[in-house]
Amino acid sequence: MTTQRWLPVGPLLAQLQGMKVLGLDTQRFRARLGPLPEDPMALVPVERYLALWDAALHDYPQADLPTALANAIAFGSLGMLDYLAGSARTLGGCCESLALHLRIVADDTRVELDLLDATHWLYVRTDGHVPIQVCEFTLAMLVLRIRHLVGNSFMPQQTLLPCPRPSGKTLHPQVFGSPIVYDAPLAGIAIRHADWALPVRQADAYLHDMLKGLAKQLALGQSDTPVLEQALRARLCEAIPCGNASPKRLAQLIGLSERTLQRRLSDIGRSFSAVLDDFRHEEAIRLLCDPQLALVQIAARLGFSEQTSFTRAFKRWTSITPAAWRIQHGLERDAHPPAQP
Repeated sequence: MTTQRWLPVGPLLAQLQGMKVLGLDTQRFRARLGPLPEDPMALVPVERYLALWDAALHDYPQADLPTALANAIAFGSLGMLDYLAGSARTLGGCCESLALHLRIVADDTRVELDLLDATHWLYVRTDGHVPIQVCEFTLAMLVLRIRHLVGNSFMPQQTLLPCPRPSGKTLHPQVFGSPIVYDAPLAGIAIRHADWALPVRQADAYLHDMLKGLAKQLALGQSDTPVLEQALRARLCEAIPCGNASPKRLAQLIGLSERTLQRRLSDIGRSFSAVLDDFRHEEAIRLLCDPQLALVQIAARLGFSEQTSFTRAFKRWTSITPAAWRIQHGLERDAHPPAQP
């Protein structure tokens, strides 16, 4: 029996308003969606969101609808998300607050934070029933809010988008302001370590602590399904380079038996091998974005005993070799890399 998914209507109303700014026929969209509650905290079935996106993608001819829509939604329109982020002290605190809030209000779209080689990464993940355009929309929305809070000078170091490279002009360069990797396995941005401590203008520490406490209280009743895979990924980052990423070992690190881990993954339609394969794919893309890393180093970090094994896996994921992928995205490794210690 499938569990009905519900989301607060507030972001849906904000998206409708943004679509109106873009010139879309939102009256027709509303007629398709049916009556909507005016209270932004009232819940509606997730199918209302999916129906809205289906209609908008059908009517909007440009490929950058998700980014254009995020750009059309004013700061403050998303209620608690904007206020929680805006009351943080630093850019890093803002990102953590955004991740926490999305984890609470939407169990099918989540933000994950990671630190790799002094670079902070912010990722947006969605479940399979959610259109990939939602990843781009959520990422663009977060980037625009961060920039609003810390200043227009903020630009990510790198951007990953899961959409194909557009053939025409888009808002992507203007909104993200960084080199963009298209056809990525997920949406994400790299943030320089020095930027992580940038102060938020007019931060309200008391308000931030109060809202964050409220958010954590709201989180107590949510499903832990997304958290299980997130916990696995966090431990895979350390376990894979050490050659100790077996299901038994990862289950021990999480505090479960191997059998319980496999059963709980099966309950959500996943398997350990699928989580591991997806993680390697995404890590490969991220590591390849650093031209200073040799392919043999990346292969080792991903737990491949030989570079040829990594190349075969990467071709299975993307249909091209890692070296060809770097050339395609203008990320060729320096001809004279630094000597290895």
